[in-house]
Parts: sequence; structure tokens; C-alpha cells
Amino acid sequence: MNVAARGFSLAMRAVGRVSALLPDGRHDPLSGRPGEIGRDIARLDGPAKVSGGIRYTADRVPARLAYAVTVPSAIAKGRITAVDSSRALAAPGVVLVMTHENAPPMKPTGAYSTLRSPVAAAAMTLPIMNTDRVFWHGQPVAVVVAETQEQAEHAARLVEVRYAAEPAVLAMSDEAAHTPAHSVLEESKTVVGAPHAALADAAVVVRGVYTTPPEHHNALELHATVAAWDGDDLTVHDTSQYPYGVKEMLAKKFGLPPERVHVLAPYIGGGFGGKTTAWPHVALTVAAARLAGRPVKLVLSRAHTFHMTGGRAPTRSRVTLAADTGGRLTAIVHDALSTCTTDEFAEAAIVPSRHLYATPNLAVHQRVARVDRIQNAFFRGPGVTPGSFALESAMDELACRLGLDPLELRLRNEPARDPVSGRRFTSRHLREAYRLGAEAFRWDERSPAPRATRDGHWLVGQGMAAAINPDAVLVAAVRLRLHADGTVTIHSSTNELGAGTSTAQTQAAAQRLGVPMDRIRFLQGDSDVARTRIPGASAATTTLASAIWNARDRLVRELLTLAKGTDSPLAGRRPGEVETRDEGIFTMDGRGETYRRILERAGRGHVEVTGRSAVPYQTVKRGTSTYGAHFAEVRVDEDTGEVRVSRWVGAFDGGRIVSPRQAASQMRGGIIQGIGMALMEETLLDERSGRIVNAGLADYHIPTHADVPDIEVRFVDVPDPQTPLGAKGIGELGIVGVAAAIANAIHHATGTRVRDLPITADKLLQHDGRLGVR
Repeated sequence: MNVAARGFSLAMRAVGRVSALLPDGRHDPLSGRPGEIGRDIARLDGPAKVSGGIRYTADRVPARLAYAVTVPSAIAKGRITAVDSSRALAAPGVVLVMTHENAPPMKPTGAYSTLRSPVAAAAMTLPIMNTDRVFWHGQPVAVVVAETQEQAEHAARLVEVRYAAEPAVLAMSDEAAHTPAHSVLEESKTVVGAPHAALADAAVVVRGVYTTPPEHHNALELHATVAAWDGDDLTVHDTSQYPYGVKEMLAKKFGLPPERVHVLAPYIGGGFGGKTTAWPHVALTVAAARLAGRPVKLVLSRAHTFHMTGGRAPTRSRVTLAADTGGRLTAIVHDALSTCTTDEFAEAAIVPSRHLYATPNLAVHQRVARVDRIQNAFFRGPGVTPGSFALESAMDELACRLGLDPLELRLRNEPARDPVSGRRFTSRHLREAYRLGAEAFRWDERSPAPRATRDGHWLVGQGMAAAINPDAVLVAAVRLRLHADGTVTIHSSTNELGAGTSTAQTQAAAQRLGVPMDRIRFLQGDSDVARTRIPGASAATTTLASAIWNARDRLVRELLTLAKGTDSPLAGRRPGEVETRDEGIFTMDGRGETYRRILERAGRGHVEVTGRSAVPYQTVKRGTSTYGAHFAEVRVDEDTGEVRVSRWVGAFDGGRIVSPRQAASQMRGGIIQGIGMALMEETLLDERSGRIVNAGLADYHIPTHADVPDIEVRFVDVPDPQTPLGAKGIGELGIVGVAAAIANAIHHATGTRVRDLPITADKLLQHDGRLGVR
């Protein structure tokens, strides 16, 4: 065992096993109570999904349905000078062709990413199809509606559009850059201490420029919308992560009272942030249905998904790290550049550098360059994912320069408080995650020297990286109905995105209410249920749990009110004097009644209450994030430069793990997505025309089974005291740091440091076709 690894091993033994104590020494109030939270169970909706029992948006076929196909623009910027729809209108089965000349007026609405409007579910503020302006290559400039999908596709190819093109800005450059008002949810520029003076005095300094390319979401379910008008009542089925926001947005856009718009999205076949906001095709489907006077369905093809929905913006990060000879960071400087359109949404790559490591001197600056491309979007781990590639690669370079084990370097720079705000963490168990991951991976067996391990023509290397993702509790409401037979129905306007939300919430509600899981129904995805604003940010579990907690408290008050003046043992009791368990309400000495008995005595068929999430103390006074550690092994073919990921261990601190099987699946999914980011994913834009040249899965590569090893996932599983479940959101955490862990492992295997993603063979091979040290 090398010296650095031996030191790490001793440090980890000192950390010891974590307990069920909260940071202030109190015991977690639910840790000793038997129940459903933390139980390893299969997804409740699993059988229905695998048997085809669940209907997704594109499965909806209302009576008299017509089918729509969009016509994308052929230029990146300019004006439409003429549209000839005659051939399309003469084609078999065509109902109408909608263009900017005959589209219904659609009022502008705020963009979600700007966070400036209460009605802000749209992906962008641009007036698509209510103007002759073209803002990006692929923008929908016409919608063809026909009796069948095939007829609509054929007719769309017959629409002729002429343009007056204008010069477009397509490349990301410093010249076009400015500082946005915010970087998603954080300040765009922060300075702590005197970082540049610290760089001048530092014993060791490393500098690097790291880039990530544009990427596109490729969820299994394509974007789809089905819209139907009944007079001025509008019903929309949509592949949206945000049904309530879409309801608000469509009501304003078409001048309707919100109560006349009903949006349904109970199940989504994957979104990863791409379905957080409503892209223009949603409103265009509604407009086409109004023109047609009948229901219209629009399903974006895979190619149109690239052209008409945004992905992750490209980033460039200049990172400089300074340290003393003992490996303590003395300065972090991180300047990041990304892109946006007219709506400011910065891919906030500076976030990890603000919060991950202790340093007395810090300077981070996020800038964006305005380009004539489609608006970029939230993409799993927005900002932190590309930012972690830069920071964690730089940390590995610093470890090499210092001759320190990369994990030991990170341990020496663990902060006691948030490096920027100075606030205490609500919880931070990254040290424990390091220990769990390193032990499972057998990190201490790693040889420190690059190119030290060979297996035939394969060079073998190991790398690691830390992960961080901001945690949040957002706005949600639920409607809880207790029925006379003691069963419970919980309604929410959020939906099942694929993460196991309905299973986790049923587990949480069962424990909180003291009701078996099979007596609870969790229904989701109906905008008419309650106001909910959790389209992403890994916030569903904690936000909905907060709302359910509040509903439970209101239910108890209602039931105790029903018990007043009766011979019930609960008569005269206050909420703080009872607990919910064993399918009822009981005092601490065991006296009480079942829910069924309480309603029977009151002659009530049901009791219904609403519950709302509460913004917790953590978002005001303390810093809260989730954390993780990735340990990767790669094999690099010395002759071809092929990279294979051969072994993986991920260990994570996400507070209490509510539903372990679903949580582990989420982390594996994020890691797989990170493997794609590291080795293959890249949206290729022709910067002469603005055209995406690999708009399809034949050319845009994502990992398959053959690319993915067995992935071992471990959780620290210590509750965070500031959330109702003790849980924190982890859906996005799994991808953060993955690309850096792979890049660091490739450097360890080959001695070649690659700072530009994806890491393809051409970046590893020298001009003579051999792997070499760069």
C-alpha cells in the first residue's frame, strides 16, 4: 500500500460508522419506528408499465383526432418572405396548413428559466408563428394537420418557404459574452478573499481549460401533445414535467380563465430536464386544434426533437487552483462561458467551485454568449455537471503535481462551513461517502503511477471524482382524502417521471399516516388538483413529502374536531398529544381509534384536506446540497484508443434514502448518462448554417448495455434534520462528477490528459496513431 493510500485508510477508520443521530445529537424521530420508509420494495407501477397498462401522451386517441407535423426553418436567422402551401393543401387527407399568416394570436408568456414571471412555463419568450422572424435553424414555421400521421408527414414536405437570411451568431466566443443576472439559481460572480494575490504567492499552481459540447436529451418517450377544445374549454395531454405551469401558460397565451384549461400528464417516459418547460410545439398544437375545430395530436420525431427542443449548452471553463506544499487549497479561480438565446439561462458551471472545497480565496465568474440557436435547457444536473468535469479534472491534475493520492487531496480540503456564505451545512457526509466508495472499490490497491497497469493490449487505470448538487424544497400542494373504509387517496399535479416518485411518496405517506401501503392510492399529473411547481431540481421527493406532512397534520386536526363532544378517547385531545399509527389516531399511552371508527361515528363518507409544502429553514440560514464520490476503472486499447469502462462504484450522501431500490436505480441511470457524456455524446452544429448535423440516434451516440459495467451503488443514509423525511433530492446527483472520474482514470491508464469532452479515440492517439503522454 502506498503512503498516501495508507494515510487515507487510517483517516477513514477514524471516521467510523455513521449513526442515526442528527447533527445536534438528537435521535432521528423516525429511525426507530417500523414502517415503510427505507424498505427495499419494487416499484408500485412496475407491473402496469411492463405489461403496457399505462397510457402515455402519444397513446391518446380521442374521437375525430387529426395529426400534426411541423415544418422546420432552413435558416438560422432572418425573415420569412413567402409561404406556398398549395401543394400541401392539395395532398390527400390534409385538413389545414397553419403558418404565421393564419395562426391564432398567442400572447407572450414568461420563460421559466428567467424566473421573472408567475406564468413562466414556456421554454422561451419568442413569438413563434405569430411573427415572420426566424430565430434558429429548425424553428417551426408551419404546421400541417391531416387525417393520418403519414399524410401529415408527406404534406409537410410539400410546404415551400422562402426566406431573407441575415447573418447569424452561431459560435460561442468571448466577444459576444456578458454576465447574466443569475446562473440558474446562483449569483454569476463571486469573490472571496484575495484570490489573484494568493495565486502569485502559491507554492503550486495548476491551470487548465476544459470544454463540454452541446448535448441533447434523448428520453425514451418522444415529446407529444394532444389538444382538444370544447367551446372555450381546453383539455391538453402533454409530455410535461410541469402540468400546472403548462396550464397557467396556455391560459394566458390563449386568453382563457385558468379554470377552463385542463392539463394531464400522469406518466412521462423520461425527461431529464428536457420536458421541464413547454417548447413551442405545445402551444402550436393547441392553436392548430382551434383552427381545425377537432382534437389534434403532434408527436415530435427524433430529428425534430433535436431541432425544436433545447439541450445542454456548451461550456468552457478556465480553472486555476493554488495550493501549499501540504495540499491545502489557497485559491480557486473559475471563469466559465456558456451560451443562451434571448432568454438568459446560464449553464452555471461555476457552482461546484463555489461550494465543494475549503479555500480562503475564491473567484468565480459565469458568463454567457448570445447565439442564434434554440434556447438551451435544463439537462440533468444543470451547471454542476459540466462544472464538475472542469473542477474535478483540475483537482486530479493538482494531486498529480503534488504527488498526493487524489482522494487524500480531497479529504484535506473538506470544508467545515460553506466556503462562500460561511453558513453551516444542514448535513454533509461526504467523508463517509468517500469511505464507503473507496472500501468497495479497493482504492488503496491502486498504483499511483500512470501507465503502471497493463492487461495485454489494454492499459488499465482508476480515477475518482467528488459530486455535489444543490438541494431544494420547492412549491407543491396535495389533496388527501380519507375514505370511510380507512383507505387514503392522495392527488398531486406533479407526475411520475420515471424516478419512482409515486412509490416513494406512497412509502412516506404510509409511514406518516400509519396506513399499509396497499391502502393508499397516489394519483398524479392532473393540473386541476393543486398548485405545484416542481418540474425538476431533484425536488419531488422532499417537496411532496413536505406537502403530505402538512396534509397529515391538517387531517389530524379535522379528525380531532370530529371527536369533540363524543365519548371517543380522542375527545378534547390536541394534535401534539396524539400520533398517527395502526390505521388511526392514538394517544401516547395507547388510547385512540381507527380512522374508520372516527368517520363511522361522525357519519362521514370521507374527510378531505389539502397540504402545502413549507420552505424549510435550510434554504434561508444554512447551505444544503447532496454529495457523492465516484470511483471508476477504465481500459484503453493501446492500438486503437478505444475506451471501455470496466468497473464502477458510486457512494452518495442524499440524507435518508426513502426507497432504496428506486434511489439506486436513479444513481445508476445518472452514471450511465455520465458515461455517455464522457465518451460519446455531442450535438454537432454546423456553425456556417446553424444546422444540427447528427439529429438522430444513428449519429448521436448514447451508451448501450455493452458500454456499461456492473455499477455498485452505496448510500450513507443519514437523515438531514431540516426536511420532513430527513431526505434530500438525489435524481440529478448521479451524473455529477462521472465524466471527470472517467477522464482521470484515462489519464491514470495512459498518461494522456484530455480536457475536452467527449473523450474519443482521436483525442487519445498521437499523430503517428499511438497512445502517448501529452
